[in-house]
Amino acid sequence: MKVLCTLLTASALLSPFAFAESATSVAVQATHQAMEQEKVQNKVQNRFQNVKTDELLEKRGTMTQQQEREQLHNELKLREKTMTQEQKRKFDQRPPENRVKKGMGPGGGMGGGGKGGR
Repeated sequence: MKVLCTLLTASALLSPFAFAESATSVAVQATHQAMEQEKVQNKVQNRFQNVKTDELLEKRGTMTQQQEREQLHNELKLREKTMTQEQKRKFDQRPPENRVKKGMGPGGGMGGGGKGGR
């Protein structure tokens, strides 16, 4: 019985350390994931840095992932000061027609997806 009490006491005393070690492990994993995500973002951003401004302007409206769209926009925003008047005009206009308008997916807008009749 004394051995059992000793084991229970020891495990109760060590459990905060195990919890702290577990929390540290989770924090390290989260930091590692954040670093990997940043590497991917930098890789995509660098991909846009090597492309001509006219080509970037042509890509507007064709990106399927939000992250790519934001990075393309950010790269164009950085280049805005060095753009020609024609490039600035293209950048200030809406993206091409192949872009899906917000709220206008397959349902046709708010309440537009129904069959009618109540």
